[in-house]
Amino acid sequence: MSSRLQTVLAVANTAAIVGGLFALVSHQRASDEAMEELRAQVRKSTVGNDANQAERRAAAEAAMRLWAANAARPSATAGARPPQGGAPPTAEAPATEAGDEVPPPPPLRPPPPSFEQSRTRVLSAFAEEPVDGDWSARAARTLDDAFREHLPATSRVKSLECRATLCRVELVHRAAADHGAFLMSGLRTWRGSVFIAREAQEGDDYVVTLLASKEGTNPPL
Repeated sequence: MSSRLQTVLAVANTAAIVGGLFALVSHQRASDEAMEELRAQVRKSTVGNDANQAERRAAAEAAMRLWAANAARPSATAGARPPQGGAPPTAEAPATEAGDEVPPPPPLRPPPPSFEQSRTRVLSAFAEEPVDGDWSARAARTLDDAFREHLPATSRVKSLECRATLCRVELVHRAAADHGAFLMSGLRTWRGSVFIAREAQEGDDYVVTLLASKEGTNPPL
C-alpha cells in the first residue's frame, strides 16, 4: 500500500472518530437538556400540586369555620329550608341564654259548665244539706219579709225552705214581667248570692224556682 493511500485512510478514520465523538456529545447534550426539562416539569407539577393542596386545605378550613358559625347561631325562622348539602333539621329547640328561659304555657282550663249542669249541682247540694236550725230560721224570716214588701199583689210564695247554707224558693207570678220587676228590688236586702234554677209557664202562672245562698258562700255551680 502506498503512503498516499495510507494517509487518506488515516484522515478518513480520524474524521469518522471525530464525527462519532461529535454525535455522542450531541446526543449526551440532548439527553441532558431533556432530563433538565423533565426535572423542571416535575418541579412545576410538584409546586402546582402543593399549591392546589394548599388552596383545597384553605377552602376546607373556611367551610368548616362557616359550618361551625351557622351551627352555633339559632335559626331565624322556624320554617326556613335547610341549606343544600347540610345536615337535616333536628327537633331540638335553639339554645337560650341563662335567664331567658321561656315559661311553659298555662294549663288549659276546662270549659265552663252548662246551665243544666249548674242547676243539677245546686239542686243536688240543697237536697243533700242538713238543716241548721239557727241560720235556717233567720234566713227564712229575712226572705219572707222581702217577699211581703216587694212582691206584686198578683204574685205569691209557693214554697220556702232553708237548710244549712241554701234556701229554695218557689214564686208564682201572673207574667214574666212581674218576676223581672221583683228581682230588681225585692232581693236587695239579701246579702248572699241568688241562683235562678227554673222559670216555666204553668197554665196561667209563671213559676220561678230560685236558690239563695248564705252570705260568704257560693252555690256549687
